[in-house]
Amino acid sequence: SIKSSRRSGAKPGSIIIVSVRKIKNNKNLKKGQVSRGILIRAKKNIQRSNGFSIKFNDNHLVIVDQKNIPLSSRILGPIYRELRTKDYPKLLTMAKIVI
Repeated sequence: SIKSSRRSGAKPGSIIIVSVRKIKNNKNLKKGQVSRGILIRAKKNIQRSNGFSIKFNDNHLVIVDQKNIPLSSRILGPIYRELRTKDYPKLLTMAKIVI
């Protein structure tokens, strides 16, 4: 579910409203289209319950439809382990590395 837009920052698995800037061979998307995305990597540190903190070099998200099914066919690079607790089983099967 999408929370209030006054909230700043996103956590792993957050659904974000985005505008498409660039397209790489996808017929379902158009430039400037507003769609939904799920955050899978972020530059911001995330503190885990075991004391470790993790961060990535870049921010990435996967564009999804209204049923939270990804429009892409693969995910390059690692994703957060915290996505297991969310209800995104398709993302976990598409990812090669779960950190």
